[in-house]
Amino acid sequence: MRHLSYRPDIDCLRAFAVISVIAYHYDISPFRSGYVGVDVFFVISGFLITRILRTEILAGTFSIANFYQRRVRRILPAAFAMLGTVLVCSSVLLLPQDAVSVAHQALAVATFSSNVLFWSQQGYFDAASITKPLLHTWSLAVEEQYYLLFPAAAVAAFALRRSLTLLSFVIAALASFAICVLQTPLQPASAFYLLPARIWEFALGALLAIEALPEPATERLRIAVAAAGWIALGASANVFSSRTPYPGTAALLPCLGAAMVIWANPAPSKAVLTAAKPMITVGLWSYSLYLWHWPLLSLTYAAWGPPTSGFDKFVLVAFCTALSIASYHLIEQPARRAEWRITWRWLGTTGIAAVAFAAIMIWSAGFPFRFSPQELTIAGFLDYNYRPVYEERTCFLDPAQSVEDLAPSCVAPTTKPNLFVWGDSHAAHLTHGLRQVLRPGAVLRATMAGCLPALSYGQPARCAPFNRRVLALISEIKPDVVLISGDWARSVEAQQTRQSLLAAIGSITASGSRVIVVGPGLQYDAAMPRLVVSAMHFGAAPDSHLQSFVRSSDDILRNLLKDIPETEYISPVRLLCPNAACPTLASGAPIAWDQGHLTAQGSVLLATRIVETSASLKSVLEPSPTAESP
Repeated sequence: MRHLSYRPDIDCLRAFAVISVIAYHYDISPFRSGYVGVDVFFVISGFLITRILRTEILAGTFSIANFYQRRVRRILPAAFAMLGTVLVCSSVLLLPQDAVSVAHQALAVATFSSNVLFWSQQGYFDAASITKPLLHTWSLAVEEQYYLLFPAAAVAAFALRRSLTLLSFVIAALASFAICVLQTPLQPASAFYLLPARIWEFALGALLAIEALPEPATERLRIAVAAAGWIALGASANVFSSRTPYPGTAALLPCLGAAMVIWANPAPSKAVLTAAKPMITVGLWSYSLYLWHWPLLSLTYAAWGPPTSGFDKFVLVAFCTALSIASYHLIEQPARRAEWRITWRWLGTTGIAAVAFAAIMIWSAGFPFRFSPQELTIAGFLDYNYRPVYEERTCFLDPAQSVEDLAPSCVAPTTKPNLFVWGDSHAAHLTHGLRQVLRPGAVLRATMAGCLPALSYGQPARCAPFNRRVLALISEIKPDVVLISGDWARSVEAQQTRQSLLAAIGSITASGSRVIVVGPGLQYDAAMPRLVVSAMHFGAAPDSHLQSFVRSSDDILRNLLKDIPETEYISPVRLLCPNAACPTLASGAPIAWDQGHLTAQGSVLLATRIVETSASLKSVLEPSPTAESP
């Protein structure tokens, strides 16, 4: 590969990567899959680090101490500055629980293990990504872990014959890619966050650095290959959706696109360099831009809500850019040029200060004195124990269970008329309220986390036997009414989901039961306790956090079911928000404990409205005379 001490095309790749990531996180069109920028960074890192190591090892000048000194100068000064800033801002803006969470994140960042922390936090009821200001550091942790392991492996590989060196890199790449492809559908969090499934992306860049491929024969071919690479990159930032399993095979598109650009390495003309100057400049700032963009969005979001207008996003991007330019010129560059003892002393001071501040934040439980007793009570619902309310592991099965674990008492009819509740967690959160409002023993229930009540929807494998068993039970029991509820938001946009729902309804009505379909519940882009406290503390409007797809999904279902026999559609949006303003509290408690799952008080509120509204329930079920309407 032709020698170039500086590759402007690589800075253009960095610019593409960071612009894609920022645009995706800030919801700026057209980068709907801009998260692929991280994969591009990994390929670039694999190429550059391997090129440096190969040159030094073959020249006999390699020093492990010098290597890590360069990495420390490059990564840690700006990262520690960001870390300290996030900790201080979190101690002012965030709820105590969230401040403690950030402190734990900071300790993981300081030990190069934040990817492992965020991987361990994945779960059905995991907190929203936007509430984690240091979430973006997972990719830095992956790189840092790679830097810790790769130099020794490179020394060993370059001591071999060239054919064996190539073979070792190819084997590493193929093994990692196999792990990535196998893990993505089975353990998506592991494939996304952990190093084994990402090594192949670094290795792809490394293979280019060791000249595994011959150089393109002509300049025209170089230009064609580079153009094809940029086309692939542009496509990769737009063709995937939230439903695309990732990384998996989908990550090939951005990685191969980046590899093609690096391999082509066409000689840039003066005109091209001039035209690419803005991209090259952004590429130089890319590390600082990446470091600061996510904490800025997360902390702004926590205090004032999401940037909904174009002007809001413009202001955020402008502030992020200004902050990044300052970081680049005042921290990144001086740290690279300064004497090592000065840089090391500064790093030691800031690192110790950040770790100490994080420890104090954890010890003090997040400085709760910043909030009023009422605000702290509301914030306490972030740790809400939903399990007894939802009857988890008996009537509401978790992802690790199977249909055989459904407790017989949950589906044993003890009275007539009765109601059978079927669905996922958005059905489970209704059962408490319905059991309070309706006659004792009238509510049968079979719910499972992550399983929409539909016959053939492409869901996890555990859902099919569960749903088949529930339909068989309904056919056997013949309840008077079957209430179907699920996380319909967005899913009903797919024709397959709508057809599956209609098939399930047809099966139920054919057995003689009436059907009530409860539409999408109120879903927010942050946990309701956070929104309520933010409204009290900062004056932010909770309604601005209501997800837009809730109303659109509600309209789709209403139109779909309006003429279906023996089927009634009930809209929680219309029941709870008749005048556009939606309730945030029920009987003094937040209506939900996370982005949309109801508390016991919220469940009673919505169940009461459902029973009062439903013609099907009024005709066959007698409400409990002891139920109190909230």
